[in-house]
Amino acid sequence: MSEENQFIPTIDPSDTSVQDMFGQVLQQKIQDGAIEKAISAKVDGLIEDVADQAFRSYGDLGKAMEEKLTNAIIPQLEKIGDLPTYHQFVINRLAEAAQDFYDQKLAAKLDEELKNIMGEVPDEVSLSWLVQQVMEGAQEDSGDYEGEIYLKITERNYGSFINVYLDPCGESDRHDCKYDIHLCEQEDKKWKVIGLRIDGGDVRERKALGSLYRLEKILFNMCVTKATIEMDGGLNSGEYETYWSND
Repeated sequence: MSEENQFIPTIDPSDTSVQDMFGQVLQQKIQDGAIEKAISAKVDGLIEDVADQAFRSYGDLGKAMEEKLTNAIIPQLEKIGDLPTYHQFVINRLAEAAQDFYDQKLAAKLDEELKNIMGEVPDEVSLSWLVQQVMEGAQEDSGDYEGEIYLKITERNYGSFINVYLDPCGESDRHDCKYDIHLCEQEDKKWKVIGLRIDGGDVRERKALGSLYRLEKILFNMCVTKATIEMDGGLNSGEYETYWSND
């Protein structure tokens, strides 16, 4: 221990009791202002604690400040109006995306399909030509040396309406034919396509052309555009060549 910090007694313990020694030391400390210093430190600590408590959220001052800040913020929020819910936000974005699809992609798709429809309808179509197309398709699909397709023309009991039934499989029942074409007679003696069923389904219920090929697509286009067919062999099925042979 250094001499600077070494404690040097000022009271002779040989002739002073412990009680007297305590009294003398206490009296000296009081005279030196020790009690005043201790009280001052305690007061400083008390003031800091009171300030901390006052500024905390559960203190009176903290509550008052929180109320003032809340009142200042809420009127600004009211100016914003009703905030949209999550579901409303999703609906709005879907509506925008759908509108964009209609305005751009769907328009281009419809233009393409309309171009296909109008571009693949022959200027003039005869029943003989349709029969020939069905025969060529049947011959290609079967690979047979010879064969025959099915053709049946039936007149309806009301007005100038007929049905033309065509099937590449030859002997068949007209109700099971692949193609059922509904025709209406026009003033120029040609017959307008007013309906078409392929494989039993009404083509007018189709939403796209994707699954139609070759003759099916041509017939679909004719139905959509109300094209006409010339009954070049009349209304008798026997007047049309339905048999093929590779001779």
